[in-house]
Amino acid sequence: MDFKVNREILAANEVIFDSVQEQSVELDCILPDYYPDIFRLIKCRLEPMIVSCSVSGDKLCYDLAVCIKILYCSEGSSAVNCVEQKMNYSKTVDLGKTVENPEIVLRPKTDYVNCRAVNQRRLDLRGAVSVKIRACHEQKQNIICDAYGMNVQLKKTPFEHASKKIFAEKRITVTEEIDLGYSKPEVISIIRSDAVIPSFDKKIIANKVMVKGEAQVNLLYSCQKDGADSLEAMQFTVPFSQIMDMNGIDDRFESIADVTPISCEIIPKANADGENKLLECELMLLINCIAARNAIADIVTDAYSTTYPCECEFSNARIEKFPRQFCESHLSRASVEYKDGNIERIYDVWSKINNIISRILSDKGQIEIMGSVLYLVLAKNDQGVPVMLESEIPFEHVIDVGRVSPYSIFDAKAAVVSCSYNLVSTNVVELKSEIKITGMLREITEAKIVSEISVDGTKSKAREGDYALKLYFADEGEEVWDIAKKYSTSVNAIMEENELESEVLSQHGMILIPIVD
Repeated sequence: MDFKVNREILAANEVIFDSVQEQSVELDCILPDYYPDIFRLIKCRLEPMIVSCSVSGDKLCYDLAVCIKILYCSEGSSAVNCVEQKMNYSKTVDLGKTVENPEIVLRPKTDYVNCRAVNQRRLDLRGAVSVKIRACHEQKQNIICDAYGMNVQLKKTPFEHASKKIFAEKRITVTEEIDLGYSKPEVISIIRSDAVIPSFDKKIIANKVMVKGEAQVNLLYSCQKDGADSLEAMQFTVPFSQIMDMNGIDDRFESIADVTPISCEIIPKANADGENKLLECELMLLINCIAARNAIADIVTDAYSTTYPCECEFSNARIEKFPRQFCESHLSRASVEYKDGNIERIYDVWSKINNIISRILSDKGQIEIMGSVLYLVLAKNDQGVPVMLESEIPFEHVIDVGRVSPYSIFDAKAAVVSCSYNLVSTNVVELKSEIKITGMLREITEAKIVSEISVDGTKSKAREGDYALKLYFADEGEEVWDIAKKYSTSVNAIMEENELESEVLSQHGMILIPIVD
């Protein structure tokens, strides 16, 4: 008698690399001739960004750019000057194994920065940035889903899994020209600019996904106001729209998209009147899309033959569902005190997320996200001197996800959507930030499955006596499968003979076991 085994290929993500790579940043800078002398440093910032990345064999290569911004004042002036430099680094990571089409997550952050003025024209900077790197790839597994012949009985367990996965990633550059008009003063120099994506829409069309939304751009620039040096904060939106090629996708697929700002560069330009009232905004975005069709796989988790000796080999397999995407808001509050006098005016407040980490609490059905919020306040004191105030506070946010396996993977991101302040006294500022927390949960279940079935058709099983029915006293909660396997009969035969409606017995009692050939 022929015996045939059918198999199906299932895939689940496996983390092959999870580490942090550091990069020191050093700068010995002499001011250009058109910059005034340095009298007092206000703040130095490092803004790291990933410009590009690629994988070849077992090597990950990426380009890291670090934008250095140094704010200072010259003697006898309240104007804020900004020195900006950009440093580029090419980095290589050994992933440990050759993979095809891995998913790469790169999260750069600033570790520390120290800056000092060597003299009135020279700056010395020492700092470091780091990049958290995680690489995943699909581990393909040959799973037994059916078998025929030799009177083999199969125990099949249905598992939901993501089938026919499609991935797409693209870096795009969006440009927009903003006219300040008559209500805003002329731009002298850009002090800071950043972008956040509050929300966006996606739509599946044939073989493509359209991603569309608006980026919220925050800007602070130096200017002249009422004949005095000043700073002006403003906010505007930049629309974006991109079609992602995803061959094979249609309405039967579920999809997830993510849009991350990589860089936001603002260049002031002169208008027809010769005033710097035009702003050219160049925004670089990273768009990721994942799509898959949900399917049910009936996987063989046990087997035996009613007639012949049968051996099974078992192994552990990981089965992945389609990811769940989360988006939640978190409110953070802080206060900062200026201890060297009073605050006359606040020019701008902003905040940024540092050191975000997440962990899955599978026993509680939760994901815990932790990090810190760095608040920055650029103000003018009662002597007319610009000052920078800072406060960094931790935050913790918990997402209820329900029952989840400890083998699952969660990737968390956090971005500040808005930051506001209230000057509660002459030297104390209360701050509030709305944080957008997003994440993608890859639910991966580990199951014990049958990996090989071998049946010896040269001899038959030995039976204890010659009978067609046997009496058996069953326990509550006992599975019909275990009884059928013990007596080399079939589950269907026992259920039909005893008119059972469930394969798990609901009470103690006697049942009849028919013996089948």
